[in-house]
Amino acid sequence: MISAVHTALSGLTAFTKQVEVVAHDVANVNTEGFKQSKTEFVEIPSGGVLPVVEKDDSAGPTVLRDKGGHQTLVELSNVDLGEKAVQQIVAQRSFEANLQTARTGDSLLGSILDIKK
Repeated sequence: MISAVHTALSGLTAFTKQVEVVAHDVANVNTEGFKQSKTEFVEIPSGGVLPVVEKDDSAGPTVLRDKGGHQTLVELSNVDLGEKAVQQIVAQRSFEANLQTARTGDSLLGSILDIKK
């Protein structure tokens, strides 16, 4: 029972980190040259997951901008809002699933303790 709760808490922490990364990327979508981050989940041998955040160094689209009377080529952010929206929905649903797992484990543990009394 305790390992199920531990694994669920690990998932809650991991998906909280993913939500933070997505929020940071979306907040910087209009920042020239900004590079988005990607969250990968790595299995922990003792159970649970660990979020690993890595920068995506791929180039963003380039546009011509008029700066001080001359045109310059400017790289925009490489953040894809469609992809970030999907990641946010997946993180939300995964968070809810892990929260329900933690609640169920807690409830079962409480029932076991009540039986032992």
